Amino acid sequence: MKKVFTLILAAGMVCAAASGASAIDVEMDGAFNFQYTQAHTLEGTKIDAETQFVEVGAAFTASENLSGYFKLWSKWEWGNNEEEMGGSGGLGNYMKAYVKMAYIDWTVPGTPLKIRMGRQELGLPAVALDKNPAIWSSDPSDGIAIAADITDWFSLAAFWSRYDRQAAAHGAPFTTHHATTADVFAVVADLKFEGFQFKPYFAFAAQDGNTMDGSDSNNALTPAPGVITFRDGSTVGTNYGNNTFWLGVNGELTLFDPLTVKADFLYGDRDFRSHTGLPGQHGWWMDGAVSYKTDFGTPELAAWFGSGDDKDVTYAYQKNMPTMCGRFGGSFGFFNGSGLEDNHLTDNHTALGTWGVRLAMKDISFIDDLSHTLQVIYASGTNANKNAVFGLDPWAYMTHKDSMVEFNLGTEYEIYKNLKAYLEMAYIIENFQTQKTGSYNGRAGKYDNGWQIGFQLTYEF
Repeated sequence: MKKVFTLILAAGMVCAAASGASAIDVEMDGAFNFQYTQAHTLEGTKIDAETQFVEVGAAFTASENLSGYFKLWSKWEWGNNEEEMGGSGGLGNYMKAYVKMAYIDWTVPGTPLKIRMGRQELGLPAVALDKNPAIWSSDPSDGIAIAADITDWFSLAAFWSRYDRQAAAHGAPFTTHHATTADVFAVVADLKFEGFQFKPYFAFAAQDGNTMDGSDSNNALTPAPGVITFRDGSTVGTNYGNNTFWLGVNGELTLFDPLTVKADFLYGDRDFRSHTGLPGQHGWWMDGAVSYKTDFGTPELAAWFGSGDDKDVTYAYQKNMPTMCGRFGGSFGFFNGSGLEDNHLTDNHTALGTWGVRLAMKDISFIDDLSHTLQVIYASGTNANKNAVFGLDPWAYMTHKDSMVEFNLGTEYEIYKNLKAYLEMAYIIENFQTQKTGSYNGRAGKYDNGWQIGFQLTYEF
């Protein structure tokens, strides 16, 4: 018996030694978020919602040249039953849990080339207003990203990613439906000089026909809000496969710090691959911001302009810049740039087809661990007034006669090192054009001012 025990002990020591030779460091991270929101929408609906979402990730590091990362994400509204949370009855409102990220990072031996493979957050760069209106990283996708520092001042990155339109509509961008996928290819250069940095980039997307499905009008994978609308009131949203490209550049000037100047320009063109004879969609976008950091806060003046439709377009968004997973961080409420997980005022992810200005005072702090942000935003449409006949809600399609003013207040309090409370308030004063005649009219005869108060408690580790 002693011999057997000795052999087992020796085998264990050998295994332990072998395990130590290829040890993997595991580091956990994640967040628990609790959100409570009350809102009065622009359509006059009252909202009272309690939402919880959790994400837990783990990094598995073998060396500085090889590691892996895995993250699970889950979200639910308090009080939902199992079917509503994605039980056996179907996907429901939210998935119970899904793999948000699963990738490996590795360096090609003897080179500066770094590769990330798997499900990850990929997008085009943004500077002035925090996000990119064409492709942003909010929706994870499966793909491969490559990056390399060529010199001290020049680096290059490229990626290929595959999005699934059908699954993304339910909050989980799985890649299992081949008829609903979109493949994206992008190249981004980063040039850094003393006091100045700019990033030229190019992206190309090949979208299958069902990626234009109008059944999910709030999903940013389609030309928002999703369905192509014609002047005669008919709508078409499927079987419109297309090829789209974007060409853009971002710049940031910090030479005169604490004065900072940021600017972006982006052009996009979408060519439909169907045999319908539809003209393509093309347009441009530009934005900029000037800020000055002080001891009591950072005042900022920002502005943007997106090309719009004239009165002769065949369908809505024809001369708006095409988007796919685009986002806009210009305001808390109207443009869904909220710091909260859920925005109940609108589901407008981009500001395409609008122009606007924003005056903000950021990072106001008089007490340790407590800071505030104040913002006033004015926006109006760049689409022709006659295009209100498309019947699209004004937050999805603004004309020259549509405008709004929004007031924002955000407060962040660091209770403990890993526990933060965030309070956000938005009030929107609307001045929207309405259409009261015609069967095609989808606009309401009247809209209301809207407001939202949201509180979020976040534990991060």
